[in-house]
Amino acid sequence: MGDDSLQLERRAKGPTMSGRSVGSVGRVVTVQVCLYAVMILGTCTFALFSSGVPTLVWSTVIGLVLLGAFVVFWPFKTSDAQGTNLVIEWFGRIVAAIAGLFSLAFSIMELKALLEPAVIGGRAKNLLPWAAVFVILAALLIVIDFALQMARKERSHLIRSLSESIFGAIACVSAGAWPFLAFMVVTLADSYQQRLAMALVIVGLVAMLALLSVGVASTLWWRDIKDGDQHTWIGIAILPVMFAGVVAYLVAISVFFVLI
Repeated sequence: MGDDSLQLERRAKGPTMSGRSVGSVGRVVTVQVCLYAVMILGTCTFALFSSGVPTLVWSTVIGLVLLGAFVVFWPFKTSDAQGTNLVIEWFGRIVAAIAGLFSLAFSIMELKALLEPAVIGGRAKNLLPWAAVFVILAALLIVIDFALQMARKERSHLIRSLSESIFGAIACVSAGAWPFLAFMVVTLADSYQQRLAMALVIVGLVAMLALLSVGVASTLWWRDIKDGDQHTWIGIAILPVMFAGVVAYLVAISVFFVLI
């Protein structure tokens, strides 16, 4: 009787949990689509109709909003963290945010130089340095996050905690590359039609595959989130958009070198 009642209880709970999971994934995908629409359409609008100060302001504001939302709704937080562990967790978030701000500020400065009239070949010197900044920040974040994990009193699930901390921090740095999308739009608008078509086909396929891969991965990340976490699904939804900044940067570089 006891086993039968337990099986009946599990069957009764099964559809409810499944429905909740499907609904959560639907929310995650919806937020992702909306964020991509805002980032891409907003950047294209400003870059095409006013490629000066308004584009820089838009890229800065939307970058800060995206970074702030991700840090607030951090998807890798530990719900039962207390005391020193909670302080260390928040310190890691703050360090990731600072790295993201530095990445964003550097890309905005580079975008300002890229949008100024110049010989197109000379723009490469303002397009490539962000990659070096990304590598340096990533290396520093790995060292800092490792030190923070070693400072925890209870080091249970150390590998997972370390990987999640580094993953979130790298996402913050990656989001700083979104401003380069504006340069890509301006470059395409000024290019010749034949080369433009070739660039759009090649880069469009690469970008689509990359975004789809990250989007599918986010639905897998969602499975690891605890039911007790109320708002972490928002962070999971934002996470692929953060990493898509690197896709935007690589697309901008590809378009630039294809067209020149």
